[in-house]
Amino acid sequence: MKKTNKFKLMLVWMLLLAMMSSSLTFAADTSVADGTTYGASMGAFDGNFFGREAAHANRVNNYLNDLLTDAQIIGKFMLSRDTASFQSSFILAYRDAFQTAYQAGYREVAMSKVIAPVEGAYDHGMSLGTLQGQTEAMLDFIQGRKNDWSVAYNAYVAKGSLLVRYNLLKEVMAYRTAFANGYREGFMTAYITTFQEQNVSVETANKDVKQISMREDSISFDDGTVQLMLHFPAATLYEPTNVTAFTTQNSFNYRNYSTHMTPVTSKYTISILNSRGSVTLLKPITLSFEYYGSERAGVYQWLGNKWVYQYTTLTDGSLFITIPAGTYGGGEYAIFIDEKYKNVSDITFNWAYKEIYTLMRRGVVSDAGPFNPNAKITRGTFALMVYNAISGTDPLGAATKVINDFDSLSWYKEAAKYMVNKGYMRLDANGNFNMNGNVSYADVEHMLSVMSSTSFKWTEISNKMLTEKYTRSAGATNLAAHITKAETAYMLISVFK
Repeated sequence: MKKTNKFKLMLVWMLLLAMMSSSLTFAADTSVADGTTYGASMGAFDGNFFGREAAHANRVNNYLNDLLTDAQIIGKFMLSRDTASFQSSFILAYRDAFQTAYQAGYREVAMSKVIAPVEGAYDHGMSLGTLQGQTEAMLDFIQGRKNDWSVAYNAYVAKGSLLVRYNLLKEVMAYRTAFANGYREGFMTAYITTFQEQNVSVETANKDVKQISMREDSISFDDGTVQLMLHFPAATLYEPTNVTAFTTQNSFNYRNYSTHMTPVTSKYTISILNSRGSVTLLKPITLSFEYYGSERAGVYQWLGNKWVYQYTTLTDGSLFITIPAGTYGGGEYAIFIDEKYKNVSDITFNWAYKEIYTLMRRGVVSDAGPFNPNAKITRGTFALMVYNAISGTDPLGAATKVINDFDSLSWYKEAAKYMVNKGYMRLDANGNFNMNGNVSYADVEHMLSVMSSTSFKWTEISNKMLTEKYTRSAGATNLAAHITKAETAYMLISVFK
């Protein structure tokens, strides 16, 4: 009985153990994996730190000089309080990671010592070269130079080297070289691009084409320097006509051969785009320019291979000329300031002020003293005014006629020779020019008839004078009367513009 009970108790106990073992699980041990992970992390951290320190201290790249002993590792990271497996795997991983990170940190510092002084030098040069290239391109474009970056670059550095301009003498040689390379490349690219873009931009902005008909209309454009406007009142044209206005590149101070004419603008061109190249204006039109500055400025037109002053009205912020009714074929215009011109007081309130002033600005009439506009003009002065006004476009060929008093003509000699040999003025019965004699309206009729190869009548001038200036000419009723200096100026502008 006792043996049977003991056996039963043993079976129950074994059954309980079996049941417990099937229902319970045990946590896995991660000590080895954790030790490897943490050891590698701490080893890399310390290795990088000590490797960089060694490089900065100019010591050799030997990780063993700074690697902790096992005991030091155990003490630093309290490994004695952890499991043996964690401790062992930590130390192994730490030592491997320390070596790798130490050498990498050391080498990175060593390379940085070489790279740091020059790092960014190329980009620095590129940035500054780009800015200067843009500036030089704009200057060269405006001044009419060719798109040649190397010429611009060499001219720039000839005025001051990069070493001096950018304080490069304080940098190491490698930085200077890299900076210069970047600078040249940035300058080159920016110069070429800016020059080309400016050319396209100017050509796009410098033109305006418009069809003008009977309605009031204007052509205008702004080239970035000066704004131009050509205004047509209503009923100026009836036939629809394309008209263009544009500025010519590289035409600043275009063919200005005068030492006293200061250029203000480039050359501007008005062109009539039809088969005739001209239109008949039924009303005057105005050509205006934006302008600020000296009252000596004026609009000049390129005529007879020279710049010819056109009577200019100055207002606040602009100046303009009036293009009279009649045939108009366009023209080339520019603004100049005449530094030499002197105001003549005795013409200010004269009815022909505009015409006299215009001739003075053109150099046809002297501005050295009083003009005496109402005085009868002498033959010498008349000849000189006409000669100065038209000889440039109507030159004298062979001079065959003899003027008996030629030696006494003083500064009128060339003018008298011109007028007599052209047939515009006649000698007296003794073959003398008689420079102090007066000029009759009949003499003017003769001159204009020869010039135009028609039977010209003074009334064509006198009627216009009465309508425009409200001034009656004595020649309207008496051709034998003598013409005044003011009337002569008016006649020259009316006939020869």
